[in-house]
Amino acid sequence: MKKLGYFIFLVIVLTLMSACSNPEEMTDYVEVSFSGTDTMGTANYEVNEEQLIEEVFDYNDDTNFADEETLEEINNLEEAYKIQLEPDEDLSNGDTVSLTVSVDEEKTDKIQGGEKEVTVENLEEPDVLTSEDVENNLVLNFIGANGKGAAKIDNTFNESPLSEINFKVKNNGELENGDKSEIIISDETRSSLNKDGYVLDDDFNPSFTVEGLYNVAEKPDDIENLEDIERMINEKLNREYDDKEPIRIFYETEKETTMYRQFNETKEDEDDMFSAEEQTGGHGNLIKIYSVEKEDEMSEETEEFTAIIGFTNIRVDDQGKADLSEMEEITSKKDHTYSLKSVIQLYEGEGHEEVNE
Repeated sequence: MKKLGYFIFLVIVLTLMSACSNPEEMTDYVEVSFSGTDTMGTANYEVNEEQLIEEVFDYNDDTNFADEETLEEINNLEEAYKIQLEPDEDLSNGDTVSLTVSVDEEKTDKIQGGEKEVTVENLEEPDVLTSEDVENNLVLNFIGANGKGAAKIDNTFNESPLSEINFKVKNNGELENGDKSEIIISDETRSSLNKDGYVLDDDFNPSFTVEGLYNVAEKPDDIENLEDIERMINEKLNREYDDKEPIRIFYETEKETTMYRQFNETKEDEDDMFSAEEQTGGHGNLIKIYSVEKEDEMSEETEEFTAIIGFTNIRVDDQGKADLSEMEEITSKKDHTYSLKSVIQLYEGEGHEEVNE
């Protein structure tokens, strides 16, 4: 009878020792969930800490009292393991995700690492954004010069998040009549759409035909009524520097050179929406540079300076005839501290080129 009692006692001790020496499978306490839409789902995990602590440490803060050593071990447990999901994004229903738990055995012997596979499920079907959807809900206004045109976009989608998308045009600011202006969406916007349950159609490539941009002559000789513009420049020169009688101020003017700029290459930041004023100004510039000597006989003073007179915004029709009513005057002058060479270089720096006459 004593032997039987001893045997039962030994079994109980060995059982308790075995239970204490076998760490718990950490993967049993990690719950994997999936969110998002099919093909763009994401995997997340959550540790059931309450169950983990209760079963590993036999502790429930509602019913048990733990000593200081146990509490410290519980508090440090989170630092003892690492969890990884692979893959964790761009998931589709039916995919397999691997859950891997690694445990630092020097920090705890209560749990052990491991790996298990989880099948992706319950991802919602995404809404598909098509080229036709975009083309039917965007209004594009093309502004500026042919070859340097820009598009202003009005988004008429009436539901979020589509109504909040910042659609852009490829090569905005470099458009030509007849081009297909491609609508583009940034990676950041695409990612945001994905989170809201939208994907782009496989053939997503909305575009609009560029039209309505005005023409600017490549060079002055291409302007059919160039003589009219030059006459107007001469008239402006005469008005500005006509001899003043009886004040007795006299001017002597000498034309030095003629310069022309087809396009103003100054461009705003690509993220800017290109205002009409920014895109229509500064194209089609024709200027003439004059050396001027001003003599005031009353004060016996003489002043020398450089005068710049011309027109900007010279637009031409299909026959190359400029619309004189659209032109805007250019009038400027540089004092004697600027040499003629410096003045010419300043305008060259702004894209003007001297014209052979």
